[in-house]
Amino acid sequence: MESEITRWMRSNRTNTASRTDGVTVTLSNGAWVVVCSGKTDKLKTAPVPAWMDKAIQEADEAHPPDPWTHAKGVWTSGSWVVRPDTDGWAVFRALGDGVQRASRQSFPSADRARRWAEVRFDRSEGGLRGPKPRAGSRSAAKLPDVRVTEEERDAANATLDALGMSYAVFVRAALEWARANVLHADGEWSADTSPDTTPSFVRRA
Repeated sequence: MESEITRWMRSNRTNTASRTDGVTVTLSNGAWVVVCSGKTDKLKTAPVPAWMDKAIQEADEAHPPDPWTHAKGVWTSGSWVVRPDTDGWAVFRALGDGVQRASRQSFPSADRARRWAEVRFDRSEGGLRGPKPRAGSRSAAKLPDVRVTEEERDAANATLDALGMSYAVFVRAALEWARANVLHADGEWSADTSPDTTPSFVRRA
């Protein structure tokens, strides 16, 4: 299956969001509107900037992104299931005769949960951790190791456990996030590498 199908790029500065396949959501003239295949429709979501996620959810339900289907508040694609839980949205996989939770993490919106599943579509069966298959391409290079204190190592391991990721998977995900949110022309974050501050990512003003 293809990945990066349901990814939304959000811009709080302009109250707009665009989906990878061209669907857009915009707060314009006192209403949230969705544009899909050249057709513009008003959404029922209240015209409040903070409700962008609700507008995106409504747009997704009206125009489900392939290969996902939506019914009664639940998203499915193959063996993957995204549905609401007490803290947001949870990701499950159909394995054998049952459905098992795939990630302990809860996501603030359905599209973010779907995105987590999409980058693991090639792991519909079997383990979710460990080296990721890359179409027969053998890993022949290494990224530099990072020297840390014991406290930093313990904090990093706790974060990885909470995310349900291995270190290698986290590094790949972090680099992808930086490309999409820092290096992308519409990215909302920038890298603060001033010599008198700890390197970090900060929202652009």
